[in-house]
Amino acid sequence: MDKKLIFKKIRAIGQAALTVDIENSHSGNIAMKAQDRSGRKFLAITATGSQKGELTPDKICYPELFRTSHGHYKASSETDIHSRILKIPGVAASMHGHTKYATVVTMDDEPMPKMNPRPSMLPVDALGVRYLDTLPVDWFAVASGSKEMTEAIYERLKEHPACMVQSHGTFARGSSLEEVLMYLAVVEHSGRVIFYSQILGVDIKRAREQAEGFKARYHEALPDFTILHDGKVDFKDEPDTEELFLRQGFRCFESGYSPFHTGSMSIRGSGSMLFAPKASMPHNLPGPLLDLSINGDIPPELGIAEYKSHQIIYKNTPLKALLHCYVPEVQAVALSLMEQSPDGGGRVIPIDVEGGFLYPSVPVLSPDPDPDELCRVLLDYHTAIVPFGGVWCAGEQSLGETIRHLSSIKDICFYRIMARLRGLDISQMEPPRAKSW
Repeated sequence: MDKKLIFKKIRAIGQAALTVDIENSHSGNIAMKAQDRSGRKFLAITATGSQKGELTPDKICYPELFRTSHGHYKASSETDIHSRILKIPGVAASMHGHTKYATVVTMDDEPMPKMNPRPSMLPVDALGVRYLDTLPVDWFAVASGSKEMTEAIYERLKEHPACMVQSHGTFARGSSLEEVLMYLAVVEHSGRVIFYSQILGVDIKRAREQAEGFKARYHEALPDFTILHDGKVDFKDEPDTEELFLRQGFRCFESGYSPFHTGSMSIRGSGSMLFAPKASMPHNLPGPLLDLSINGDIPPELGIAEYKSHQIIYKNTPLKALLHCYVPEVQAVALSLMEQSPDGGGRVIPIDVEGGFLYPSVPVLSPDPDPDELCRVLLDYHTAIVPFGGVWCAGEQSLGETIRHLSSIKDICFYRIMARLRGLDISQMEPPRAKSW
């Protein structure tokens, strides 16, 4: 790959990681395998102390793939770790990110030196259970570039897509930098869900058991990650529509409505839908933008199970736009409601003024909702929360309506979580009329 293309890709990944606070201004490392025209393989890695959101070409180092010279190349102090990770079969990229919420929920105050392994992080959300399953956690006396850490991370990542160094952050690997960023984003998303759920008093062990009961459904609904069709646009003759999807995709990503390249969104056309199977898209890292039939079979080469849900909703309603995302605040609130009703149901009642003005209450469905029920709720409320299954939002006229609903639902749940953190009695803050809405 040409070094200009390598730089462009690493810069885009770095900017995306900084945007959602997976890195701070100078933290973390980004690495990938590369090969020049002569067939020589080498490592492309960010320089030590480089600003991931403001990378310049001189901040990408190109040492030998398995032999590095830190002084000459000024490569990351953890180059040896990334070089070791890239020896794993099928691995072409790796990253180290400072996933803050995941770091917080895996901290402990045990006396040092600590015994490994530490308790793993066990996600309680659909994305975490599907793509991570378990996040191993280890403690190291020297948690930056030590030989012990290098070997331990290599062994962990042979079996898992990501692992945690306690109090230091996450290492992840994949077949592409996009896949690695997705894993880091899901690690942080899962950490947020756990953190918020703990504030709300959710029994995390029980929630994990419930989530594991839906594993088969997650594997059916959430496809294996691929970049095969990224950048494909079926409606390039409609540049304004293409720009609309990219703009809304960036809003989903930047505002934390769904982790990198997760969720989906669509617009109804005449017998077809314009469909983005990766709703959360940073600048310069687009997913596919497809024109698909509302009534036809899904193209087998795409393997997009999410498409079926959009198809069903459009077949049974007059709605014009749909957005499905995984918002950590909303998932935590939904889990807290399942403490009261394990089969789902109930409602989220806003305690903030704007939320209460827009939505007297927001329906919470069962974890595996009947399609007819989902259609009915979207027609009546334009939004529906599915425990372990994200948030659906609908627009009668435009895709912009769906973003407005989603941003409001996120804020509503955020206020409930923060009120609980302050020790406030939420039931006293809920408008009486909303309880019977």
